[in-house]
Amino acid sequence: MARLEPMSARAGLASFLCLIALVQAAGAATSTARSTGAGSLQPVHDALRTKQFPAAATALRAAPLATDPRAQYLLGTMYLSGVGVAQDEASARIAFEQAAAQGEPRAAFALAALGARGDGSDVIVARRYLNQAADAGHAEALRLRAAGALPLEVDLHGLAADPAAGWSLFIDAIRRGDVATLAAIEPFASPQSTDAFGRTPLHHAAEAGQVASARWLLERGALVDALDSQRITPLMLAAGASEPQALALLLERGARPMAADAQGNNALVYAARRNRLAQAQMLVAAGLAPASLNAAGWTAADYAGIAEADDVSRYFAGLGVAPSRGKRGAASTTLPAGPLRRGPGDAYAGWPDVALAAARRNPAALRVALAAGGSPEAVAPSGQTALEIAIATGSVDNARLLLAAGASPTRADRAGRTPLGEAVRSGQTEIVTLLLEGGVAADARGSAESRPLAVAAARGDVATVTRLLAHGAAPEATGSPSPLLAAIERHDESMVRVLLKAGAGVEVRDTAGRTPLLLAACSGDTGSLTALIAARAKVDVADAAGMTPAACAAGRGHDEALALLLRAGVDSRQRNRAGDSLLMLGARGGHTQTVRVLLGAGLELNAQNAVGDTALILATQAGASDVAEMLLKAGAKRTLRNRDGQSAADVAEARGFDALAARLVAG
Repeated sequence: MARLEPMSARAGLASFLCLIALVQAAGAATSTARSTGAGSLQPVHDALRTKQFPAAATALRAAPLATDPRAQYLLGTMYLSGVGVAQDEASARIAFEQAAAQGEPRAAFALAALGARGDGSDVIVARRYLNQAADAGHAEALRLRAAGALPLEVDLHGLAADPAAGWSLFIDAIRRGDVATLAAIEPFASPQSTDAFGRTPLHHAAEAGQVASARWLLERGALVDALDSQRITPLMLAAGASEPQALALLLERGARPMAADAQGNNALVYAARRNRLAQAQMLVAAGLAPASLNAAGWTAADYAGIAEADDVSRYFAGLGVAPSRGKRGAASTTLPAGPLRRGPGDAYAGWPDVALAAARRNPAALRVALAAGGSPEAVAPSGQTALEIAIATGSVDNARLLLAAGASPTRADRAGRTPLGEAVRSGQTEIVTLLLEGGVAADARGSAESRPLAVAAARGDVATVTRLLAHGAAPEATGSPSPLLAAIERHDESMVRVLLKAGAGVEVRDTAGRTPLLLAACSGDTGSLTALIAARAKVDVADAAGMTPAACAAGRGHDEALALLLRAGVDSRQRNRAGDSLLMLGARGGHTQTVRVLLGAGLELNAQNAVGDTALILATQAGASDVAEMLLKAGAKRTLRNRDGQSAADVAEARGFDALAARLVAG
């Protein structure tokens, strides 16, 4: 297991314990009057409910509560988190120790959590307190003891078996800027993964304004312009964050300021609505204008006025832009007459009329600008071509007008990005089709871009992938990101089938040597796995670390995936580099159904790995009593010992699994 970095652990522990304690005290005063007389904690309860934290702390330190274990536990949480008193871990420990000595299980659990951050003797003490809490019935302590874990440990095996838990911990660490935890759980949560709303980890980092997390994700290949289900980019969320550093980083890494969400709002609108002056200034410097209209005809200045974002409104006014709508959305002032007219200090100063019309999603104005001799190749001060601007704002009509007027469909901007790349990144399938039918090669890309097919596959955009393939895109290409691997990582069975039908290579590998079939087996994606097996993907190919598809499925408890592999001819007798059999891996993870599948395959029950552990010993180490019982009934030998001379019963006794130890001894 990999333990959390101490400062992160301290912060998480303080928040966790304090929240639990304060909620319990504020919401259940009648149930806490026990050892010192009915109602003895009522004054504390009242003080906490009214947020009089110093008064609550004073009452907890005074007689008679100074000797009450419940009160001392609560006081310890206040010292630990600095609520109502100065933050003081030493005083917190004293209060917890006093409460634990009188049988308060929550205090014992708190001491176990504090000790788990240390080494050597601290960890020994932590296990003693964890056992004390578990013996007193503390639910979380019982769970951790059964798992052989301590509080604040990151159980990597558990994360492997429970992707949802890994994702939750990953996002929590991202939003806290806890890079140490991100590094510990990186193998179990991809920077390219998405949540139910289509948001990537970078979206979450940007929304929280966590520049350290954002930098960490970008260094590992996170898409800087990823779109969620509402076409919101990380840049837009960073524009509304409380601090501007994440926005600055994303702009530095090439994020496109002109991108618009499903309502046509760009990042400047997000900054205006939250009164983020520093972000608004950065975005205007990057080429956005407060008078730019969204799909509903509203401007960033309008939103600043409605939100009473005084700092941003004053800044916009200094640029000569006033809101055109009042606080209730009714028209209050009139925009300058004519779609392209500029006033003094207008943020669009220096923009060619063609580029300005493209930014305003105004086809009528664009026709006027082109008819007046404006160049279809006009470039905004930001370096974007008018065609790119039309694509970024989602205007198919403007894109069609520019192409008809002679705009180059392949011209890259200063950053090395092309119209096709922009259309694919922003999910503009209709514009992608327009470009392809206009003669743009389906695999064309700029110097700063990945292949369009790989980008579309990573976004889960089946419609765009289908268009690209129909126009000759290669399903796989040497030296570029693999669309098939991207689809597998998204658990996108429909995308996998589209790519396989087009001839995608099934033996492509990622940087860790993992094939699509191995990734599908590890994630339990039986739909993609079935498709890959049907496409004759090799079922026994290991990655660079020696992990095979069957071993990964067994270790993570994906019994259906494992059954598919066994039926496809996987060698059920295989061992990993540590000598673990498939049965051992399933037993170590406590995966009852997986073990049942493997027993049905006739695997050797009493085989031993490189350190002499059997499947029964490994199940016992995990406290997996159901698996141990299944193995015993199948004939597993209880008397076999590992290199440390321990039998399964010895392991159970050493880990405090008393009931399991008794069963193993009794036979």
